[in-house]
Amino acid sequence: MLRRLMTASLVTVFSFVSPAAHAQTAPALDGLSDEQLQQTVNFVIGNAIFSLFHEASRMLISDLALPDAGAGRDSADQLAGTMMLEANEEWLDTAIVNATDSWYLARSAGALPDHNAPLYSVLVPNPTRDRQMACLMVGKDAGGYGDLADMMGLPKGDWKACEASYPQTVSHWNELLKPHVAKAGATKFVSRYEPVRDPFLDIYATILKESKVLDLIARSFTGYALKGEVKLTARTCGRPDVYWSAEKREITYCYEMARFHGELIAAHLAAAGNEKDSNPAQEIPTAVNLGQEL
Repeated sequence: MLRRLMTASLVTVFSFVSPAAHAQTAPALDGLSDEQLQQTVNFVIGNAIFSLFHEASRMLISDLALPDAGAGRDSADQLAGTMMLEANEEWLDTAIVNATDSWYLARSAGALPDHNAPLYSVLVPNPTRDRQMACLMVGKDAGGYGDLADMMGLPKGDWKACEASYPQTVSHWNELLKPHVAKAGATKFVSRYEPVRDPFLDIYATILKESKVLDLIARSFTGYALKGEVKLTARTCGRPDVYWSAEKREITYCYEMARFHGELIAAHLAAAGNEKDSNPAQEIPTAVNLGQEL
């Protein structure tokens, strides 16, 4: 369903906004070509998927009392990355690439939003985290992810070790999760896309709702025996964020996060378009210009 949406006409997502209103409520997207708008939609949804997988992994770790990955690694990053890579689905592979692209672009542009998130939030990229995620990706497929691993600063001398450790990481998480695997529907998820309170977030809320990313997470995690019902909520928060609350048993995705990623990639696409003729070698090898799509 997601792949059909992403490869369909842009009318599916953008028909709710007239050209004049579009310029007023999403000025960062004004002036982008149809192809660039489609790439922006892909990037927003890819990042939303990874962000939600990350927080759903936090949910599994807290609910099932799974041990920390240790050695300065983020357990949620490692578990989410492993689950997505092992699914062997192109749209999940692309979502991981979109996420790592966003870390690189945000840090390069100095565009990280202010927040009070934990150290390993999806909003706190750093070179160490880049290399750890790149190691997982290279461990799974060095040929497919080699260029991005280079961009993320993972030395080629480390690739063999990553390829050797990856099967052990997969086995580690499989063993931890195995006792908690149940039939589909074992845990009930309730998805809700709340109305926006800010017209500048409307187009991003529409993208999320039309792509049904919350429903995707529900389907992906419903086969685990968790402590109880889980709410999946997309809402206006006043800040870019995605977070799991064990007390409320709720994963919240903030519409501001979609806007952050949309404006981030739109600025990059606009700049890359302006520089393409003069210096194409400087183009950043993001998922969108590698030709990968959801």
